[in-house]
Amino acid sequence: MRFWDDENEQMKEEDVEQLQLERLQSTLNRAYKNVPFYKKQFDAADIDPGALGSVGDIHKLPFTTREDLGSNYPYGLFALPLRDIVRISSSTGTTPQPVVVGYTKSDLKIRSALTARFLTAGGAVDTDVVQICLNPGLLNWGRALKEGAEEIGASVMPMSHMSTSKQLMAMEDYKTSVLLTTPSYAMHMIEVMKTTGTKADALALKAMMVVGEALPREVRNGLESTLEVDVTAAYGLSDVTGPGIAYECMEKDGLHISEDHFLVEIVNVDENTPCAPGEEGEVVLTTLTAKAFPLIRFKTGDLASKMTRACPCGRTLMRMSGITGYSGEVLTIRGVKVHPAQIGRIIDRIAQNFSPRFLIHLYRENYQDMIEIWLEVNDAVFSDEVKVLEGMLRHLGEQILEILGLHTTIRLVEAETIEQHLARSGGVVDDR
Repeated sequence: MRFWDDENEQMKEEDVEQLQLERLQSTLNRAYKNVPFYKKQFDAADIDPGALGSVGDIHKLPFTTREDLGSNYPYGLFALPLRDIVRISSSTGTTPQPVVVGYTKSDLKIRSALTARFLTAGGAVDTDVVQICLNPGLLNWGRALKEGAEEIGASVMPMSHMSTSKQLMAMEDYKTSVLLTTPSYAMHMIEVMKTTGTKADALALKAMMVVGEALPREVRNGLESTLEVDVTAAYGLSDVTGPGIAYECMEKDGLHISEDHFLVEIVNVDENTPCAPGEEGEVVLTTLTAKAFPLIRFKTGDLASKMTRACPCGRTLMRMSGITGYSGEVLTIRGVKVHPAQIGRIIDRIAQNFSPRFLIHLYRENYQDMIEIWLEVNDAVFSDEVKVLEGMLRHLGEQILEILGLHTTIRLVEAETIEQHLARSGGVVDDR
């Protein structure tokens, strides 16, 4: 069996460890020399980045958090000057400041190769027509997927703002054979197919690769049986890198980690100690080949476990489970990671006259994540003119869409409703 990257996808374990150590040492030295944040981190911990004798020593290094990404906005974590950066992308992140990521030409080439790796593992070939349907908040991923599909020579329909019915029409007319989307949007498409009369046998789909969200077994089974396609998943980080960190093969039993480019740890959420294989913990990521934007022990907030048994597909890369949950307060909505405080800051900036308490209500409608913002009604609200209030609410929805890429419904509710849920939910009512 041939893969997209035979040499690296079938490396021996000892070769993987040696390659990882060499690349890790290079990354640490470059970060220490060129990124003041990491120099300060290592010096404070009295760590010599050149002294790590094995990959297992990585636990001696400090973590990088999402707060660190925000506090070093915009270029504080870049390891190269801007003259060497050929692309700058920005995502909302989960802090007051956006996360700004830089790429060199070699970074983009590697990202495309990694994306091509997971697309071919899911069955995509150069004769396929690939259609990308993602939430606007995953625009950076849309670019990576487009470039990866082009890398294998496929024809690509990039992300667009077409309605679901128009997406289905294009899928049928253009003979789309591979769909790249989130699990929830794929299920939503099935519901829309019922209303538009689109028949599964009228589509040319053969495969679907899903990203951005967990893929429950029942969702996979529903998609495969309804659309008669193979569904595989990939894992990545929407705010700092592309979707090719780990990916499923056709065995659909765990995700192969691209160990030649990433060092993945699973650590206990409470104690930050290594988890045994099969034990659930937080995914901690270290980049091994990123030149412009190296990350060292980045705490993703995603929960998973490592797997040790060999995969029948022939790939020797270590596998991890699919994402089983999330730690902390970070929410994943349509594949986009959001912290409740981000919404609070938008509300405070717009509703300066009364700064209401609020709740975030998450639910599902036709399999899609929906988000409502419940704002407390108080005397300041009633004292405002109706037109002013309506304008403020409209502006709030527009700002959340612009900043976070999420459509929201804004509801005014009484103080009793806020108090009823606030203590119990911590500000988030998740009915998904």
